[in-house]
Amino acid sequence: MPAEAKVWLAAFIALFVFRYLRTVVPIFTFNLYRPKRIRDKARYTSSDVTVVVPTTFKSETELMHCLRCIFACSPAEVLIVCSIANVPLIKQICSLKGFKQVEALKEVETEIVVFADDDVFWPGPQYIDYLLAVFEDEKTGAGGTRQRARRNPGFFTNVYNFLGISYLERRVWNNISTNAIDGSLSTLSGRTAAYLTAILQNEELYEWLERQNDDDKCLTRYVYSHGWNITIQSDPNAVLETNLEDNPKYISQCMRWARGHWRGNFTVMSQESYWCSSRYWWGLYVIYVGQFQSPALLIDGLLFGLLGGAMKGSDDTRFAFICLGAWIFFTKIVKLIPHFLRYPQDMMYIPVSIAFSYLHGFINIYALATQSNTHWGSQKIESLQPARAQNEEVVPLLRNAISEGEVFGAEMPGRMMMGRDYFSVSELAHLIEAYATLAAMAGSLRHGDGAELP
Repeated sequence: MPAEAKVWLAAFIALFVFRYLRTVVPIFTFNLYRPKRIRDKARYTSSDVTVVVPTTFKSETELMHCLRCIFACSPAEVLIVCSIANVPLIKQICSLKGFKQVEALKEVETEIVVFADDDVFWPGPQYIDYLLAVFEDEKTGAGGTRQRARRNPGFFTNVYNFLGISYLERRVWNNISTNAIDGSLSTLSGRTAAYLTAILQNEELYEWLERQNDDDKCLTRYVYSHGWNITIQSDPNAVLETNLEDNPKYISQCMRWARGHWRGNFTVMSQESYWCSSRYWWGLYVIYVGQFQSPALLIDGLLFGLLGGAMKGSDDTRFAFICLGAWIFFTKIVKLIPHFLRYPQDMMYIPVSIAFSYLHGFINIYALATQSNTHWGSQKIESLQPARAQNEEVVPLLRNAISEGEVFGAEMPGRMMMGRDYFSVSELAHLIEAYATLAAMAGSLRHGDGAELP
Protein backbone atom coordinates (compact mmCIF):
# COMPACT_ATOMS: atom_id res chain seq x y z
CA MET A 1 0.00 0.00 0.00
CA PRO A 2 1.42 3.40 -0.95
CA ALA A 3 2.42 5.74 1.90
CA GLU A 4 -0.26 8.24 0.93
CA ALA A 5 -2.94 5.54 1.08
CA LYS A 6 -1.70 4.52 4.54
CA VAL A 7 -2.23 8.08 5.77
CA TRP A 8 -5.77 8.09 4.38
CA LEU A 9 -6.43 4.70 5.97
CA ALA A 10 -5.09 5.80 9.36
CA ALA A 11 -7.29 8.90 9.27
CA PHE A 12 -10.29 6.76 8.31
CA ILE A 13 -9.71 4.28 11.14
CA ALA A 14 -9.25 7.07 13.70
CA LEU A 15 -12.47 8.84 12.68
CA PHE A 16 -14.38 5.55 12.40
CA VAL A 17 -13.41 4.48 15.94
CA PHE A 18 -14.10 7.94 17.34
CA ARG A 19 -17.49 8.05 15.62
CA TYR A 20 -18.75 4.54 16.31
CA LEU A 21 -17.15 3.37 19.54
CA ARG A 22 -20.08 4.93 21.40
CA THR A 23 -22.41 2.74 19.32
CA VAL A 24 -20.55 -0.57 19.61
CA VAL A 25 -19.92 -0.53 23.38
CA PRO A 26 -23.59 -0.02 24.35
CA ILE A 27 -24.56 -3.17 22.41
CA PHE A 28 -22.79 -5.16 25.12
CA THR A 29 -23.70 -2.79 27.95
CA PHE A 30 -27.38 -2.99 27.13
CA ASN A 31 -27.31 -6.77 27.42
CA LEU A 32 -25.10 -7.01 30.51
CA TYR A 33 -26.66 -4.26 32.63
CA ARG A 34 -28.92 -5.72 35.31
CA PRO A 35 -32.01 -4.03 36.79
CA LYS A 36 -32.18 -2.95 40.42
CA ARG A 37 -34.24 -5.54 42.30
CA ILE A 38 -36.87 -4.81 44.91
CA ARG A 39 -35.71 -6.00 48.32
CA ASP A 40 -37.98 -7.81 50.76
CA LYS A 41 -37.27 -5.08 53.30
CA ALA A 42 -36.96 -2.05 51.08
CA ARG A 43 -35.32 1.11 52.33
CA TYR A 44 -38.22 3.20 51.01
CA THR A 45 -41.81 2.32 50.10
CA SER A 46 -44.62 4.20 48.38
CA SER A 47 -45.66 5.66 51.75
CA ASP A 48 -42.37 7.62 51.68
CA VAL A 49 -43.21 9.26 48.35
CA THR A 50 -44.86 12.51 47.34
CA VAL A 51 -45.61 12.82 43.63
CA VAL A 52 -45.55 16.31 42.11
CA VAL A 53 -47.41 16.66 38.80
CA PRO A 54 -46.98 19.95 36.93
CA THR A 55 -49.72 20.30 34.31
CA THR A 56 -50.57 22.71 31.51
CA PHE A 57 -53.93 20.95 31.18
CA LYS A 58 -53.33 20.36 27.50
CA SER A 59 -55.51 17.24 27.66
CA GLU A 60 -57.88 16.54 30.52
CA THR A 61 -58.22 12.90 29.41
CA GLU A 62 -54.46 12.32 29.57
CA LEU A 63 -54.28 14.02 32.95
CA MET A 64 -57.10 11.88 34.33
CA HIS A 65 -55.42 8.67 33.19
CA CYS A 66 -52.02 9.86 34.39
CA LEU A 67 -53.48 10.48 37.86
CA ARG A 68 -55.17 7.07 37.85
CA CYS A 69 -51.81 5.40 37.19
CA ILE A 70 -50.16 7.42 39.96
CA PHE A 71 -52.97 6.80 42.42
CA ALA A 72 -52.76 3.04 41.79
CA CYS A 73 -49.22 3.12 43.21
CA SER A 74 -50.50 4.50 46.55
CA PRO A 75 -48.05 7.35 47.19
CA ALA A 76 -48.36 9.27 50.46
CA GLU A 77 -49.43 12.44 48.68
CA VAL A 78 -49.96 13.88 45.19
CA LEU A 79 -49.37 17.59 44.61
CA ILE A 80 -50.56 19.14 41.34
CA VAL A 81 -49.03 22.36 40.04
CA CYS A 82 -50.97 24.38 37.47
CA SER A 83 -51.84 27.94 36.49
CA ILE A 84 -53.93 29.83 39.05
CA ALA A 85 -56.88 29.97 36.64
CA ASN A 86 -57.11 26.16 36.53
CA VAL A 87 -56.93 25.54 40.29
CA PRO A 88 -60.73 25.11 40.70
CA LEU A 89 -60.84 22.52 37.92
CA ILE A 90 -57.87 20.63 39.34
CA LYS A 91 -59.54 20.60 42.75
CA GLN A 92 -62.63 19.07 41.18
CA ILE A 93 -60.53 16.31 39.61
CA CYS A 94 -58.70 15.68 42.87
CA SER A 95 -61.93 15.45 44.84
CA LEU A 96 -63.12 12.77 42.44
CA LYS A 97 -60.01 10.67 42.98
CA GLY A 98 -59.25 11.48 46.62
CA PHE A 99 -56.20 13.68 46.10
CA LYS A 100 -55.41 16.34 48.66
CA GLN A 101 -54.37 19.73 47.28
CA VAL A 102 -52.39 21.82 44.83
CA GLU A 103 -49.02 22.70 46.33
CA ALA A 104 -45.35 22.81 45.41
CA LEU A 105 -41.99 21.36 46.34
CA LYS A 106 -41.66 23.30 49.60
CA GLU A 107 -44.71 21.50 50.97
CA VAL A 108 -43.31 17.98 50.53
CA GLU A 109 -43.01 16.15 53.86
CA THR A 110 -41.93 12.67 52.69
CA GLU A 111 -38.36 11.46 52.23
CA ILE A 112 -38.75 10.99 48.47
CA VAL A 113 -40.27 13.37 45.95
CA VAL A 114 -41.20 12.15 42.46
CA PHE A 115 -41.79 14.61 39.64
CA ALA A 116 -44.12 13.30 36.93
CA ASP A 117 -45.38 14.97 33.76
CA ASP A 118 -49.11 15.08 33.16
CA ASP A 119 -48.88 12.88 30.06
CA VAL A 120 -47.02 9.88 31.48
CA PHE A 121 -48.60 6.52 32.21
CA TRP A 122 -47.06 4.24 34.81
CA PRO A 123 -47.24 0.50 34.06
CA GLY A 124 -48.70 -0.86 37.28
CA PRO A 125 -49.15 -0.55 41.06
CA GLN A 126 -45.54 -1.60 41.76
CA TYR A 127 -43.97 1.07 39.58
CA ILE A 128 -42.95 3.22 42.53
CA ASP A 129 -41.41 0.19 44.26
CA TYR A 130 -39.21 -0.47 41.22
CA LEU A 131 -38.28 3.20 41.04
CA LEU A 132 -37.39 3.31 44.73
CA ALA A 133 -35.10 0.30 44.35
CA VAL A 134 -32.38 2.63 43.00
CA PHE A 135 -32.14 4.24 46.46
CA GLU A 136 -30.94 1.02 48.08
CA ASP A 137 -27.54 2.46 47.19
CA GLU A 138 -27.06 5.15 49.83
CA LYS A 139 -24.96 7.22 47.43
CA THR A 140 -27.88 7.59 45.01
CA GLY A 141 -29.62 10.93 45.27
CA ALA A 142 -31.91 10.67 42.26
CA GLY A 143 -33.19 8.11 39.78
CA GLY A 144 -35.49 7.41 36.90
CA THR A 145 -36.76 4.53 34.79
CA ARG A 146 -36.94 3.59 31.16
CA GLN A 147 -39.41 5.34 28.90
CA ARG A 148 -41.40 4.54 25.81
CA ALA A 149 -43.45 6.71 23.49
CA ARG A 150 -46.99 5.42 23.19
CA ARG A 151 -47.69 3.99 19.76
CA ASN A 152 -50.97 5.07 18.21
CA PRO A 153 -53.64 2.34 18.04
CA GLY A 154 -54.01 0.33 14.87
CA PHE A 155 -51.81 -1.86 12.69
CA PHE A 156 -50.10 1.14 11.10
CA THR A 157 -49.11 4.39 12.77
CA ASN A 158 -48.16 7.75 11.28
CA VAL A 159 -44.63 8.88 10.59
CA TYR A 160 -44.47 11.50 13.35
CA ASN A 161 -45.56 8.97 15.96
CA PHE A 162 -42.85 6.61 14.73
CA LEU A 163 -40.21 9.33 14.89
CA GLY A 164 -41.21 10.06 18.50
CA ILE A 165 -40.97 6.37 19.32
CA SER A 166 -37.52 6.26 17.71
CA TYR A 167 -36.37 9.27 19.70
CA LEU A 168 -37.16 7.68 23.06
CA GLU A 169 -35.80 4.27 22.06
CA ARG A 170 -32.45 5.88 21.21
CA ARG A 171 -32.51 8.02 24.34
CA VAL A 172 -33.10 4.98 26.57
CA TRP A 173 -30.26 3.17 24.84
CA ASN A 174 -27.84 6.06 25.44
CA ASN A 175 -28.95 6.71 29.01
CA ILE A 176 -28.68 3.10 30.14
CA SER A 177 -25.27 2.58 28.53
CA THR A 178 -23.62 5.70 29.99
CA ASN A 179 -25.25 5.21 33.38
CA ALA A 180 -24.22 1.55 33.51
CA ILE A 181 -20.60 2.22 32.59
CA ASP A 182 -19.67 5.12 34.86
CA GLY A 183 -22.90 6.49 36.34
CA SER A 184 -23.06 9.48 34.02
CA LEU A 185 -26.24 10.81 32.47
CA SER A 186 -26.92 13.68 30.10
CA THR A 187 -30.26 14.56 31.70
CA LEU A 188 -32.51 12.83 34.20
CA SER A 189 -35.81 13.17 32.38
CA GLY A 190 -38.54 14.97 34.26
CA ARG A 191 -41.21 12.78 32.69
CA THR A 192 -40.75 10.80 35.90
CA ALA A 193 -37.81 11.35 38.22
CA ALA A 194 -37.32 10.59 41.92
CA TYR A 195 -35.16 12.62 44.29
CA LEU A 196 -34.22 12.51 47.94
CA THR A 197 -36.28 15.36 49.32
CA ALA A 198 -33.42 16.48 51.55
CA ILE A 199 -31.37 17.31 48.46
CA LEU A 200 -34.01 19.56 46.92
CA GLN A 201 -35.45 21.37 49.91
CA ASN A 202 -32.94 24.18 50.30
CA GLU A 203 -32.75 27.83 49.34
CA GLU A 204 -29.75 27.31 47.07
CA LEU A 205 -31.73 25.05 44.75
CA TYR A 206 -34.74 27.37 44.79
CA GLU A 207 -32.49 30.17 43.55
CA TRP A 208 -31.05 27.89 40.88
CA LEU A 209 -34.50 27.03 39.58
CA GLU A 210 -35.48 30.69 39.42
CA ARG A 211 -32.47 31.46 37.23
CA GLN A 212 -32.66 28.41 34.93
CA ASN A 213 -34.81 27.75 31.87
CA ASP A 214 -34.37 23.98 31.78
CA ASP A 215 -35.53 22.34 35.00
CA ASP A 216 -34.47 18.78 34.11
CA LYS A 217 -30.92 19.83 33.21
CA CYS A 218 -30.75 22.08 36.26
CA LEU A 219 -31.75 19.32 38.68
CA THR A 220 -29.40 16.81 37.04
CA ARG A 221 -26.53 19.25 37.32
CA TYR A 222 -27.39 20.06 40.94
CA VAL A 223 -27.42 16.41 42.03
CA TYR A 224 -24.11 15.59 40.35
CA SER A 225 -22.38 18.78 41.51
CA HIS A 226 -23.22 17.95 45.12
CA GLY A 227 -21.58 14.53 44.94
CA TRP A 228 -24.65 12.31 44.57
CA ASN A 229 -25.16 9.49 42.09
CA ILE A 230 -28.03 9.26 39.61
CA THR A 231 -29.26 5.75 38.80
CA ILE A 232 -31.53 4.46 36.05
CA GLN A 233 -33.84 1.53 36.81
CA SER A 234 -33.86 -0.69 33.72
CA ASP A 235 -36.32 -3.34 34.89
CA PRO A 236 -38.91 -4.19 32.19
CA ASN A 237 -41.64 -3.84 34.81
CA ALA A 238 -40.80 -0.16 35.20
CA VAL A 239 -41.14 1.18 31.66
CA LEU A 240 -43.42 4.20 31.61
CA GLU A 241 -45.28 5.34 28.52
CA THR A 242 -45.77 8.89 27.35
CA ASN A 243 -47.33 10.78 24.48
CA LEU A 244 -45.19 12.86 22.15
CA GLU A 245 -46.44 15.10 19.37
CA ASP A 246 -47.66 12.90 16.48
CA ASN A 247 -48.00 15.76 13.99
CA PRO A 248 -45.69 18.38 12.44
CA LYS A 249 -45.33 19.99 15.88
CA TYR A 250 -42.89 17.17 16.61
CA ILE A 251 -40.21 19.11 14.67
CA SER A 252 -40.70 22.11 16.98
CA GLN A 253 -40.51 19.76 19.94
CA CYS A 254 -37.17 18.43 18.68
CA MET A 255 -35.90 21.99 18.29
CA ARG A 256 -36.84 22.81 21.89
CA TRP A 257 -35.09 19.66 23.18
CA ALA A 258 -31.99 20.41 21.13
CA ARG A 259 -31.75 24.00 22.42
CA GLY A 260 -32.15 22.78 25.99
CA HIS A 261 -29.44 20.19 25.36
CA TRP A 262 -26.91 22.81 24.22
CA ARG A 263 -27.81 25.29 26.97
CA GLY A 264 -27.62 22.66 29.69
CA ASN A 265 -24.37 21.11 28.52
CA PHE A 266 -22.63 24.45 28.06
CA THR A 267 -23.76 25.52 31.53
CA VAL A 268 -22.28 22.35 33.01
CA MET A 269 -19.07 22.72 31.03
CA SER A 270 -18.58 26.35 32.05
CA GLN A 271 -19.62 26.15 35.71
CA GLU A 272 -18.92 22.59 36.90
CA SER A 273 -15.97 20.23 36.97
CA TYR A 274 -17.55 16.80 37.46
CA TRP A 275 -18.29 16.38 33.74
CA CYS A 276 -14.58 16.16 32.83
CA SER A 277 -13.43 14.16 35.85
CA SER A 278 -11.95 10.68 35.60
CA ARG A 279 -15.05 9.39 37.38
CA TYR A 280 -17.29 10.13 34.38
CA TRP A 281 -14.80 9.32 31.62
CA TRP A 282 -17.33 7.54 29.39
CA GLY A 283 -19.92 10.28 29.79
CA LEU A 284 -17.25 12.82 28.87
CA TYR A 285 -16.71 11.04 25.55
CA VAL A 286 -20.33 10.23 24.73
CA ILE A 287 -22.18 13.28 26.09
CA TYR A 288 -19.84 16.24 25.95
CA VAL A 289 -17.34 15.34 23.22
CA GLY A 290 -19.92 13.37 21.24
CA GLN A 291 -22.27 16.36 20.99
CA PHE A 292 -19.91 17.91 18.47
CA GLN A 293 -20.17 14.93 16.10
CA SER A 294 -22.89 16.74 14.23
CA PRO A 295 -24.23 16.86 11.62
CA ALA A 296 -23.93 13.12 11.05
CA LEU A 297 -24.20 13.60 7.28
CA LEU A 298 -20.91 15.52 7.33
CA ILE A 299 -19.13 12.89 9.47
CA ASP A 300 -20.36 9.95 7.41
CA GLY A 301 -19.54 11.78 4.19
CA LEU A 302 -16.03 12.39 5.47
CA LEU A 303 -15.68 8.70 6.25
CA PHE A 304 -16.54 7.80 2.68
CA GLY A 305 -14.04 10.40 1.45
CA LEU A 306 -11.24 9.05 3.62
CA LEU A 307 -12.03 5.47 2.64
CA GLY A 308 -11.98 6.46 -1.01
CA GLY A 309 -8.54 7.98 -0.56
CA ALA A 310 -7.28 4.83 1.18
CA MET A 311 -8.72 2.53 -1.51
CA LYS A 312 -7.74 4.66 -4.51
CA GLY A 313 -6.79 2.47 -7.43
CA SER A 314 -7.86 -0.72 -5.65
CA ASP A 315 -10.18 -3.28 -7.23
CA ASP A 316 -11.95 -3.60 -3.88
CA THR A 317 -13.08 0.04 -3.61
CA ARG A 318 -16.69 -0.73 -4.45
CA PHE A 319 -16.81 -3.58 -1.93
CA ALA A 320 -15.31 -1.34 0.76
CA PHE A 321 -17.96 1.31 0.10
CA ILE A 322 -20.71 -1.32 0.32
CA CYS A 323 -19.36 -2.57 3.66
CA LEU A 324 -19.19 0.94 5.08
CA GLY A 325 -22.69 1.70 3.83
CA ALA A 326 -24.02 -1.53 5.38
CA TRP A 327 -22.35 -0.68 8.69
CA ILE A 328 -23.85 2.80 8.76
CA PHE A 329 -27.26 1.32 7.95
CA PHE A 330 -26.89 -1.12 10.84
CA THR A 331 -25.98 1.64 13.29
CA LYS A 332 -29.04 3.62 12.21
CA ILE A 333 -31.47 0.82 13.07
CA VAL A 334 -29.78 -1.18 15.85
CA LYS A 335 -31.31 0.92 18.64
CA LEU A 336 -34.76 0.42 17.11
CA ILE A 337 -34.60 -3.38 16.90
CA PRO A 338 -36.52 -3.84 20.19
CA HIS A 339 -39.37 -1.78 18.74
CA PHE A 340 -39.30 -3.61 15.42
CA LEU A 341 -39.58 -6.90 17.27
CA ARG A 342 -42.84 -5.65 18.76
CA TYR A 343 -44.12 -3.91 15.62
CA PRO A 344 -42.38 -5.31 12.51
CA GLN A 345 -44.76 -3.36 10.27
CA ASP A 346 -43.01 -0.16 11.37
CA MET A 347 -39.94 -1.22 9.40
CA MET A 348 -41.61 0.53 6.47
CA TYR A 349 -40.42 3.77 8.11
CA ILE A 350 -36.73 2.80 8.16
CA PRO A 351 -35.87 5.08 5.18
CA VAL A 352 -37.70 7.97 6.87
CA SER A 353 -35.92 7.26 10.15
CA ILE A 354 -32.50 7.35 8.49
CA ALA A 355 -33.35 10.53 6.57
CA PHE A 356 -34.58 12.21 9.74
CA SER A 357 -31.45 11.20 11.66
CA TYR A 358 -29.43 13.20 9.14
CA LEU A 359 -31.92 16.07 9.19
CA HIS A 360 -31.71 16.14 12.97
CA GLY A 361 -28.02 16.93 12.69
CA PHE A 362 -28.88 20.19 10.97
CA ILE A 363 -31.62 20.83 13.54
CA ASN A 364 -28.88 20.53 16.18
CA ILE A 365 -26.72 23.07 14.37
CA TYR A 366 -29.61 25.52 14.08
CA ALA A 367 -30.49 24.93 17.73
CA LEU A 368 -26.89 25.71 18.68
CA ALA A 369 -27.07 29.01 16.82
CA THR A 370 -30.41 29.90 18.44
CA GLN A 371 -29.98 28.34 21.89
CA SER A 372 -30.94 31.60 23.64
CA ASN A 373 -34.48 31.13 22.29
CA THR A 374 -36.49 29.55 25.09
CA HIS A 375 -39.80 29.57 23.19
CA TRP A 376 -41.86 26.41 23.75
CA GLY A 377 -42.11 25.56 20.09
CA SER A 378 -44.76 22.84 20.22
CA GLN A 379 -47.21 24.87 22.33
CA LYS A 380 -48.17 28.49 22.92
CA ILE A 381 -47.73 29.14 26.63
CA GLU A 382 -50.17 32.04 26.65
CA SER A 383 -52.93 29.70 25.49
CA LEU A 384 -52.34 27.45 28.50
CA GLN A 385 -52.70 30.13 31.16
CA PRO A 386 -56.48 30.87 30.97
CA ALA A 387 -58.96 28.60 32.73
CA ARG A 388 -59.51 25.34 30.86
CA ALA A 389 -63.22 25.54 31.73
CA GLN A 390 -65.57 27.98 33.42
CA ASN A 391 -67.73 26.99 36.40
CA GLU A 392 -70.71 25.71 34.43
CA GLU A 393 -68.41 23.78 32.07
CA VAL A 394 -66.45 21.89 34.71
CA VAL A 395 -68.80 18.94 35.30
CA PRO A 396 -69.44 18.18 31.57
CA LEU A 397 -65.71 18.44 30.90
CA LEU A 398 -64.88 16.00 33.68
CA ARG A 399 -67.58 13.57 32.61
CA ASN A 400 -66.21 13.60 29.08
CA ALA A 401 -62.66 13.09 30.35
CA ILE A 402 -63.74 10.14 32.50
CA SER A 403 -65.66 8.49 29.64
CA GLU A 404 -62.75 8.95 27.24
CA GLY A 405 -60.36 7.69 29.89
CA GLU A 406 -62.24 4.40 30.05
CA VAL A 407 -60.88 3.50 26.60
CA PHE A 408 -57.41 3.32 28.14
CA GLY A 409 -57.51 -0.40 28.74
CA ALA A 410 -54.77 -2.92 29.28
CA GLU A 411 -53.58 -2.51 25.70
CA MET A 412 -53.22 1.24 25.99
CA PRO A 413 -51.05 3.62 28.10
CA GLY A 414 -49.83 2.21 31.35
CA ARG A 415 -49.53 -1.41 30.24
CA MET A 416 -46.63 -3.43 31.56
CA MET A 417 -43.96 -4.35 29.06
CA MET A 418 -43.64 -8.09 28.82
CA GLY A 419 -40.69 -10.20 27.80
CA ARG A 420 -37.16 -9.22 26.95
CA ASP A 421 -36.55 -5.78 25.55
CA TYR A 422 -33.58 -6.57 23.41
CA PHE A 423 -32.81 -9.17 20.79
CA SER A 424 -31.11 -12.49 20.33
CA VAL A 425 -29.97 -14.13 17.13
CA SER A 426 -33.22 -16.12 16.89
CA GLU A 427 -35.30 -13.00 17.49
CA LEU A 428 -33.35 -11.14 14.82
CA ALA A 429 -34.09 -13.99 12.42
CA HIS A 430 -37.77 -13.69 13.33
CA LEU A 431 -37.59 -9.97 12.58
CA ILE A 432 -36.09 -10.60 9.13
CA GLU A 433 -38.75 -13.24 8.45
CA ALA A 434 -41.52 -10.78 9.45
CA TYR A 435 -40.02 -8.15 7.18
CA ALA A 436 -39.94 -10.60 4.27
CA THR A 437 -43.59 -11.51 4.94
CA LEU A 438 -44.62 -7.86 4.85
CA ALA A 439 -42.66 -7.34 1.64
CA ALA A 440 -44.42 -10.34 0.08
CA MET A 441 -47.80 -8.97 1.17
CA ALA A 442 -46.99 -5.60 -0.32
CA GLY A 443 -46.01 -7.26 -3.58
CA SER A 444 -49.24 -9.27 -3.62
CA LEU A 445 -51.30 -6.14 -3.05
CA ARG A 446 -49.53 -4.35 -5.91
CA HIS A 447 -50.41 -7.21 -8.24
CA GLY A 448 -54.01 -7.24 -7.00
CA ASP A 449 -54.24 -10.90 -6.03
CA GLY A 450 -56.46 -10.16 -3.03
CA ALA A 451 -53.92 -10.68 -0.25
CA GLU A 452 -54.90 -9.07 3.01
CA LEU A 453 -52.82 -7.73 5.85
CA PRO A 454 -53.30 -9.43 9.22
